[in-house]
Amino acid sequence: MTKKPDRFLALDSWRGLCACAVALYHFGAVSHLQSFGLIRASYLFVDFFFVLSGFVIAANYRDRLAEGFGIGRFMMLRFGRVYPLHFFMILPFIFIDAAKDGLGPQLWQAISTNVLLIHGLGVNDALWLNFPSWSISTEFAAYVVFALIIPYVGPALWPWLIAVVAGPLILGLVSPEGMNSTFDYGFVRCLEGFALGVICFRLREEWPAMTERLGVVADSLIEIGIVLLIGGYLTVFWLTPSYFLVVPFMFAVAVLVFSREAGLLSRLLLLRPFLLLGTLSYSIYMVHALVRAVARAVAMVLEHFFHVTLFGDMQLEPSAVSGKLLSLSGNLWLGDLLQLFLLAVAIGLAAFTYRFIEEPGRNWSRNLARRARTA
Repeated sequence: MTKKPDRFLALDSWRGLCACAVALYHFGAVSHLQSFGLIRASYLFVDFFFVLSGFVIAANYRDRLAEGFGIGRFMMLRFGRVYPLHFFMILPFIFIDAAKDGLGPQLWQAISTNVLLIHGLGVNDALWLNFPSWSISTEFAAYVVFALIIPYVGPALWPWLIAVVAGPLILGLVSPEGMNSTFDYGFVRCLEGFALGVICFRLREEWPAMTERLGVVADSLIEIGIVLLIGGYLTVFWLTPSYFLVVPFMFAVAVLVFSREAGLLSRLLLLRPFLLLGTLSYSIYMVHALVRAVARAVAMVLEHFFHVTLFGDMQLEPSAVSGKLLSLSGNLWLGDLLQLFLLAVAIGLAAFTYRFIEEPGRNWSRNLARRARTA
C-alpha cells in the first residue's frame, strides 16, 4: 500500500520526444521536416502514449487497487494529473473558435463535452477546441475501465487480451480512419494501446529474463534495432495507413526494451535535456495546438495587411492530398527553422503551464487523496 511509484526514466524521455514529434506534425510547414515520412506518420506516437500509460499505471496501481487502494482515490489522483491543464487549455480555444465561427450550438456542444471530458468517446462528429485533447478524454476513460476491472481480476490478462484482439479488428474493419481514429473510434484505439501496456508489465513480471542485462553491446544493439524498426516502418509506410495496425505492438516491444534502461540509447535518454522533455511531455502535448493556432492567425493577419503569401501547398506524392501549410517563400530550410521555432515556443510555454498549472493540479489531487485516506 505504501509502495514507492515505479519510475521508468528512459521511457519518460521517449514520451517527451514523441510529444515533440506530434507537435512538429501538427505545426505543418512547407519544409524538409514536413516531407519526411516519419514526421508525416507522427500522429501515431499518440499510441506510444497509450501503451506507456497502461504499462506505468499497471506498475504503480494494479496491485494497490487489488489490495483495496480505492477506486475513488485512484480516480482522484488521475483527475488531478490530467484535468487542470485540460480545462485551462479549453479557455483560449473558446475565444479562438468563437472568433472563427461565432457562438453557435456547435461551440456550446464542444464546450460541454470538453468540460465533461467525454469529447473523445464518440459523442461529437469532429475535433473542436484543443483538438489533441481527444486522447486525454479516451485515456481518462481507460483509467475508469482499469479501476473497475482490477479489483475483480487482479493480474489476470484475459480482459486486456480481449481489448488487444478487438481493437485492430474494429479499427481495421469498421473505423473509416483506421489508426488515425480520434473523436469517433478513439477510445477503441486508446484501450487497445493501454491494454498492451498492462500486458507488457505482466510479461515483465513473469519473465525475469526481460529485466536481465545482456551486456552493453547486446543491449545497445537491441535498443538501436527497435528504434530503427519503428522509424523505418513509419518512414516507408506513411502513405499506406492500413499497415499501421501493427504499430501499437511495435511500441509495446519498445516499452519492454527501454524499461530495462540497459543500453547506450537508454543512457543517452537519461541525460538532463531528455529528462526535462519527459517532465514537460504532457504540457508540450497540450499546448502545442495553441502555438499552432496563434502562428496561423498571425500569418493570416500578415497576409491581409502586407499582401505577402505565408501559406502554401506541398504535394509530396502524386496520390497525396496537398494541404494549406505555413510557407516562408516556399523555402524548405526556412520552413524547417519555422517548425523548430514553433516547437521551442511550445516547450517554453509548456514549462510555464507545468510550473503553474500541471504541477499544482497534481499536488492538489495528492493532498485530497491523502486526506481521504486519513479521514
